[in-house]
Amino acid sequence: CPRLRRTTEERSMLRASFVVRGSSSSNLRLRLGLRKGRRMSKGRPGRPEKLGPLVDLVTQEEVDAYDNREVPEVLSIKYLLNDQTEMPRMGYGLYQVPRSEAKALTLEALKAGYRHLDCASFYGNEAEVGEAIAESGIERSELYVATKVWTDCIGAGPSAVKASIRKSLELLKLDYVDCAYVHWPCPGHVEAYKAIEDLVLDEGVVKSIGLSNYRVQDYVRDIQPVMRVRPVVNQIEVNPWLYRKQCVEHFANLAIRTVAYKPLLRGKAMTKDPKLGEIAKDMDCTPAQALLRWAIDKGFIVLPRSTDPGRIRENIHINRLKFIQPHMTYLSNLTNEDAITDYEEHFKKRAIVDPDNPTLPLYGGGGGAS
Repeated sequence: CPRLRRTTEERSMLRASFVVRGSSSSNLRLRLGLRKGRRMSKGRPGRPEKLGPLVDLVTQEEVDAYDNREVPEVLSIKYLLNDQTEMPRMGYGLYQVPRSEAKALTLEALKAGYRHLDCASFYGNEAEVGEAIAESGIERSELYVATKVWTDCIGAGPSAVKASIRKSLELLKLDYVDCAYVHWPCPGHVEAYKAIEDLVLDEGVVKSIGLSNYRVQDYVRDIQPVMRVRPVVNQIEVNPWLYRKQCVEHFANLAIRTVAYKPLLRGKAMTKDPKLGEIAKDMDCTPAQALLRWAIDKGFIVLPRSTDPGRIRENIHINRLKFIQPHMTYLSNLTNEDAITDYEEHFKKRAIVDPDNPTLPLYGGGGGAS
């Protein structure tokens, strides 16, 4: 069979795609250890075979197998939410994905098996995501698509909130979204929540309501006393360096799941603690994969974001990974008081009505109270 010379990125994609699913699986995967001149020999996945100078060569059969791979378990598992809908436990985050790349990268994510797309008006790329969804040919019922209403529309009143969601539907080319989030608990967020309730109860264009960046007091004080529809999730930043256990546990006790954004610290995790590299080495994975496994093991729905096609694929191949207890304990106790203080300062800066109105002209339909 002819051999094809592959780029580093392509080799990374292939390496991530072949993962041992366990001997009990009906479709045991060959794990390719294409690093340091080694390759796992067929039929003996635990015993390396020297490749020498052929380390950067990949056969056509391996490429074909990669293209026809099964969806990893981490993408196929869904969590049942408190309104009896289901949310995939891993999604592709669209924050800071440039418009010029959003369509292609969303298609890459869908091809890799992602079925949960986390969008927002503020991200500025919903039109491109909508084009990717339409081009993918995937049945709508197989997808979980979320959007968020930004603070300028929240502050402009209920009509702007509803207009924002309707505009998201138009750009995404969808008849409904599976979840609509209140992006921040800024002034006006209670009326914004009620407006989304109308879209759930009266129009059916929103299936579930989500909170985003809510603290316990924001929910208990403002939303819980007046709500008609219970939120299904609270999307907050979660990683070992910002793990607010009390917040997570409080919402969990109310059957409101935590969706974790920024699980990889936007690629800066290694600068926070070099020991993460040692843990990843012990687990035979990348630091990003170790962090995602940590989040999954904690029971979070997790939203990795990447603009690298190889890493989009690599991030989902974490089924085989297992922590030893000392590593799990170490990562679960990295959040300190300084991190909580920094978060509270960040919250004060963000939980306001955005004075620059980045989404209101396009999404707000003129704004105004209804």
